Amino acid sequence: MTGVALFYDALQALFAWMGLGWLIIPIAYGHFWLWFRFHSVKFFTPKRAPSVGIGVALEAVTAGVIPSITFNVLRCALDYKIKKAVPISGIIK
Repeated sequence: MTGVALFYDALQALFAWMGLGWLIIPIAYGHFWLWFRFHSVKFFTPKRAPSVGIGVALEAVTAGVIPSITFNVLRCALDYKIKKAVPISGIIK
């Protein structure tokens, strides 16, 4: 997943010089939403909404210079792995 996220960030940086880098954002987030959904993991949750919103804004403003797609995918995947590794629900919320 990280490799695909880095690919989307690199693709966005390539398209940014033509002014089309913003087209990659909905495609990438839709792709990862579907991918995580297939694994029964929610990609868009109220807990992750601030980081996803900030990431989308950074991607749009900086024309893909900051790899926030990769950051959001790693955050979601690592959050899931930590919750899976620590089965006590009272410790991590």
